[in-house]
Amino acid sequence: MLDRLTPNIKPFTWDDLLIESVTTKNIPKFSCYPFHHTAIVAGYGSNLSKEIRLEKLFMDHIPIYRRQGGGCSVFLDQGCLIVSIAFPARGLSGIRTHFVNCTRWLIKGLTKTGINGIYQDGISDLVIDNHKIGGSCLKRSKGFVYFSASLLVSADLGQMDNYLKYPPREPAYRNGRRHHDFVRNINQYHHEITIQDLAPGLEKNLALGFS
Repeated sequence: MLDRLTPNIKPFTWDDLLIESVTTKNIPKFSCYPFHHTAIVAGYGSNLSKEIRLEKLFMDHIPIYRRQGGGCSVFLDQGCLIVSIAFPARGLSGIRTHFVNCTRWLIKGLTKTGINGIYQDGISDLVIDNHKIGGSCLKRSKGFVYFSASLLVSADLGQMDNYLKYPPREPAYRNGRRHHDFVRNINQYHHEITIQDLAPGLEKNLALGFS
């Protein structure tokens, strides 16, 4: 049954226009959009059998996509907001610096939009009060950087333990917590926030810091 699932893994194509813009025209771009449906998105090098409950996904007809950036597999649904950026960068170095700068840009935009208390922990987690509210990945290729973050705004967090196994790698601050103990939605801290309101406001504030 698991072998039947493998050909159904699709590429994550929602940010292809960003990457095309920077690779063909050397023009930086970013995007901010709610995700459209329930799915699992695996990292470029993810070991699916170690990270995902494949039998459960197959039974529930949940699609799997593979992104260009690294990191472990993540759960997405209509309560998740995706923020991505692609920009020119010489050479192949500076991965840590680009991660830090992109994360700061995103946190600054969120703060201006009224989402306070967010900080970075681990390699690339966005955190409030020691709970993960978003994660990010980065692709460093010759001549450009692609960074993408998924923010948990009003996601169905109960589904994470159904579809994701405990990750093979974890940041120290996770401290052995299962998904439902480790992650939180932004609207659990900012009750007035909806994804429909957050998306346009965040996009506007990110644009102010975009260069």
